[in-house]
Amino acid sequence: MDVTVAQLEALLAVGEHGSFTRAGQELGRTQSAVSRAIAALESALGGPVVHRGEIGFTELGRTVAKHASSVLEGLRAINDLAADIRAPTLRVGAVASALVRFVPAGVLRLRRDWPRSQVLALQGEDDELLAWLADGTVDLAVTTQPGPDSQLALEDEFLAVVPKEHPASRRKRIRLAELIRLGVADPGGTCGPALAEGFAAHGVEWRPDHVVRDVGTVVAMAAAGITAGVAPAMALPDPPPPAVVIRPLEPRLSRAVYLHYCPADRDVVHFVEHLTTW
Repeated sequence: MDVTVAQLEALLAVGEHGSFTRAGQELGRTQSAVSRAIAALESALGGPVVHRGEIGFTELGRTVAKHASSVLEGLRAINDLAADIRAPTLRVGAVASALVRFVPAGVLRLRRDWPRSQVLALQGEDDELLAWLADGTVDLAVTTQPGPDSQLALEDEFLAVVPKEHPASRRKRIRLAELIRLGVADPGGTCGPALAEGFAAHGVEWRPDHVVRDVGTVVAMAAAGITAGVAPAMALPDPPPPAVVIRPLEPRLSRAVYLHYCPADRDVVHFVEHLTTW
């Protein structure tokens, strides 16, 4: 006897919906496909399982349906076990700005393939992230500094964060010297040195009026009308708060973001593929 999962699914769907057509809609099949599945099941069993007039189970059909429910529940449990085995737990260390949208976006895409996967995130500075990778604390490090065998993930543009009521908010781009005249907040971390280098390359001294610890504080200060600021694009909320506008700089400034990991670790490589579609 050759009874298939498709036949059992069709039997249960017909019993639940009382219609071959609605059963097909539930299963994503045509009415005729459901009818053929029931007919094949009856042929394999040697008797009818469904009354064709007012649709309902025969006595044989009720008995088969009871067993079918157990069989399909068992198969789902087996599939769940397989999913648990395939689902990795990855440890990702990253600079603070990468944990706002970059890493979370990669996690969401990863879970489409591995719904039960887990990603544990640790925030750190460039030097400690590379140390964590070396001693096995993390499987992947996201930094703003290159290292041996690192992979360039993206060029992350620096953007001006300006109070909406400020006259400069009406400009399409904000020049570096103008931003300094507005008064500017430095988001801290590795952004300050990168901004100092970028501004100096264009003959402008980076002189922030405020140095804070994170991009969220820069955005909050701009929303309150206290000051303008600069922040890397990957760390800015999307959309920004209503009291803030985000504008590109003139000339454009950016920083590089790097990924460090062992290319032999296939689970990490798969996650990296999801990150680099950012």
